[in-house]
Amino acid sequence: MELGNLLILALTALCSPAAGQTVVPSTAAPAAAPASVYGIPLPQDRGPWVIGEVLFQGNKTVSAAALQDLVRARRGLLYTPADVTSDLVSLRGNAGILGARAAVYGIPEAPVPENYRSISVSTMVARVVFTVEEKELLLPGLTPATTAPQPVLAKAIPAAALSGVVMTPTAYRGSAQENRPGLGLDANAVYFIGRLYGKNTMSSRPTNYIDRVGVWFLSLDGKMQVQSEGTWRPAVSVGAEGILTFRDAPQPAVQSPGVTASVSAKTTRTLSDGYVVVSKKLGPVRTSMGFAQGNGGDRIALLTEFMSPTWLHVADPSGPIDIQAKSRSVLFGSLLMLPKPHVPLAIEFLKPNGMIRNPYLINLKAGYFLKLNFDLAYLKFVGGWDLLGMFQFRYAHFPRPLRRK
Repeated sequence: MELGNLLILALTALCSPAAGQTVVPSTAAPAAAPASVYGIPLPQDRGPWVIGEVLFQGNKTVSAAALQDLVRARRGLLYTPADVTSDLVSLRGNAGILGARAAVYGIPEAPVPENYRSISVSTMVARVVFTVEEKELLLPGLTPATTAPQPVLAKAIPAAALSGVVMTPTAYRGSAQENRPGLGLDANAVYFIGRLYGKNTMSSRPTNYIDRVGVWFLSLDGKMQVQSEGTWRPAVSVGAEGILTFRDAPQPAVQSPGVTASVSAKTTRTLSDGYVVVSKKLGPVRTSMGFAQGNGGDRIALLTEFMSPTWLHVADPSGPIDIQAKSRSVLFGSLLMLPKPHVPLAIEFLKPNGMIRNPYLINLKAGYFLKLNFDLAYLKFVGGWDLLGMFQFRYAHFPRPLRRK
């Protein structure tokens, strides 16, 4: 009887529910780490910071070392909001990454090094955490388990160069590099094809239109950004520019009562100048103001026959025979915005100092929006004005633009 009771009690214990017990599956995913684990959250639009650590999370098939090679973020470097944006673009361009986001945290126990305290916005070094979303990998012949429509990624279009406008530089170094101090090198080509319309009070033909100009300005512009842009602080750069000018067509003839002069000056000249420029982004508009010292302003005198040595002598026979329209300094300014990433809308102003007939030039980069295949320029001088047509191409050779796939 006692043996029967023991069997009954054993069966009852095995069949009764496990009340109050909690079963934890061995495959349960660990809880996401709270923000406090990484440090104190810092706003991403306020920089720069000094990096103390770079972390990657969410990656399973792409190694952290491979992701590290895609970003600029390194321990001990000065890091800006522009760097965050460019690093995210680089991560999203990887074939195995579908999406990426970043967060910046301050590490309370790690103060900023002494030599960076006047630059960094935080007294703590920063921990940058990149969270990536990888693409689903399938074996050959298999299809995704879900039939939900997959997101279509828009093809990235390279942004226009921000390091210059038409003939004038900005303090920025290029697309996604504008707020990063360092060196920059640009190649620029400007071609003034002709005069569309003009007025003058000096010749027997006071109205001019559809005249060939055919002047090329090829320049190489090297700069150093010495100050990055902040909330109130503008970006500042210093640089030098070498310019090659030549004609692919003769300069228009100069006509006056009883006098006809054909300009036959050298068709090739080399010019140069050094400059300092200050730039500040105000909303969507990037404003720049600068001063150049050198003979680069002589380019403006090549755009009209009324400032050629021959015409200057015809207009003033009592003056020197070899009188030249020259300048030793230029004041310039510009406004630039990007309604489309690859198409800038800009206007710039150049005023050579001390040049005869007191000219100034306004270049308007708006041909795309005016449905034209060229841009416009307005040249004003004492005794007349010209509306010119031009083409311009700027190539940022260094730093290299971001690689987009």
